[in-house]
Amino acid sequence: MPRQIAAIALKEFSILIKDLEALALLFAMPVFFILVMSFALEGVFEAGTADRPIEILVVNQDAGRMAGVITDDIASVDGLKVTRQIDGAPLTRDLAERLVKERSWPAALLFKPGFSESVARYATSVEADAPRVSLIMDPATNRQLLAPVQAAVTAMVERRVMTARQIHQIQDRISEFGKDLSEYLNAGEDPAVGRHAPGVSLEILAPGGVTAVVRPSATEQNVPAYTIFGVFFIVLPLAAGFMREKHEGTFQRILAAPISRATLLVGKLLPYYLVNLLQIGLMFTVGVVLFHIRIGQLPALILVSLALAACANGLGLMVAALGRTEAQIGALGVFFAVVLSALGGMMVPTFVMPEVMETLSRCTPHAWALSGYHDVMLRGLGLADVLKETAVLLAFAGFFFLMALWRFRFTD
Repeated sequence: MPRQIAAIALKEFSILIKDLEALALLFAMPVFFILVMSFALEGVFEAGTADRPIEILVVNQDAGRMAGVITDDIASVDGLKVTRQIDGAPLTRDLAERLVKERSWPAALLFKPGFSESVARYATSVEADAPRVSLIMDPATNRQLLAPVQAAVTAMVERRVMTARQIHQIQDRISEFGKDLSEYLNAGEDPAVGRHAPGVSLEILAPGGVTAVVRPSATEQNVPAYTIFGVFFIVLPLAAGFMREKHEGTFQRILAAPISRATLLVGKLLPYYLVNLLQIGLMFTVGVVLFHIRIGQLPALILVSLALAACANGLGLMVAALGRTEAQIGALGVFFAVVLSALGGMMVPTFVMPEVMETLSRCTPHAWALSGYHDVMLRGLGLADVLKETAVLLAFAGFFFLMALWRFRFTD
């Protein structure tokens, strides 16, 4: 029996090493996945540190000095970096909102006119409302990653505001009652202080032109990503089906009829295209029915979905053209489906990736599809606003189809 086992094992090993490309892909896929995820996740743990600070814009519309002082306080916090000027000119609200909307910056801090006066009123009157500071954020930005920004802003503003309040109370007590300063400091907490806690009102705003709610649920952020991840797994059955029909000689028999090769490929792809659309429809239906997610404008969502399905089918056809054996097709399919998903931001938000990784993610159809879905679902944008993402997805699809037509062989 040992000799028989050894003989069978040697036979299988000889078959395995005949397809060195497939064997190499089995090793390359996990290696690339580890590299992509390691570099991408590096940002998750380092974001908000001195080596990798979170950058925010600051728009100061306040004529007084309090907003500038608080901005200096925030800038001194390790892990935060503030930008007050672009090209040497102070930021305006319109410019900051546009940069946040374009995802050039994750957030912008806004001090509106009269902020210093609101601090003074709060310090001198128990009836005054707490000073208000606005944080303009892209609705698609991960909330957990910006939590340190919100905490730092709130803490710094409250510290300055409450300091002003306490100074006024000390001066007021001394002037009214003629008490010694030391007696006042030892007298205990002023009950008026509790009436003013917290010392700041932090409002979260979406940039101009974005009509969606500024606090989307986790499901509304995850459903699009996992939908895209699932759609690209059509690569495996599609490529395997093409390979099987090529080996069985089906293509040769069909091409014996007066039919073009392009017509044959389109006809073969149509069922897979419809399957992709059904996939997308089912995933979003589950999100709506079970989790009550908002899908935004349906025509825009459909447009992105049509382009996404075309892109996934094109990639599947390209894999069928590149792979020469079923083993190679399986390895290539998993490689593209998993590694490109990780690089495109399906598993780790591109916001926290290193700059090089974030740039590379824009070279994947996954990142553009996710951006399109976020525009519709989270940013409340419409048909005209997703034309750019749709065009890029169709360009990817066209590239995949052209590569497939160039390399595809209808016979072994």
